[in-house]
Amino acid sequence: MESGCGWIASWLERLDNHVKNWGHTSVKLPHLPSEYFKRQCCISADPDEVMIPGIVQVIGDTNILFASDYPHPDGIFPGAVAEMAERKDISEASKSKILAENAARFFRTNPKTKAQAKKSKR
Repeated sequence: MESGCGWIASWLERLDNHVKNWGHTSVKLPHLPSEYFKRQCCISADPDEVMIPGIVQVIGDTNILFASDYPHPDGIFPGAVAEMAERKDISEASKSKILAENAARFFRTNPKTKAQAKKSKR
């Protein structure tokens, strides 16, 4: 959860290729590393990472969690959530997953949807 998401696509590709090409030299895995990742891992993305749309295209949007990098000096503060929410190069559905839904699923919490949050403010 510390180094952004830009590296994950090449790393998963490399791991899969090693298993395909060199798997005979090691313990046989029932699945490719990328399949294990999709099933049980997440990667974090800072709001200003240029690579997020490409990573979404390659691995999907269900394993990416929002990261603010606060309180590190290179983190965006204040306004990290707004920076991600206002991006035009990421779909609203993907932003919703990255900003809330994926973390809720990963950490097994039950966050309020926007509609539920509005109702509770009334």
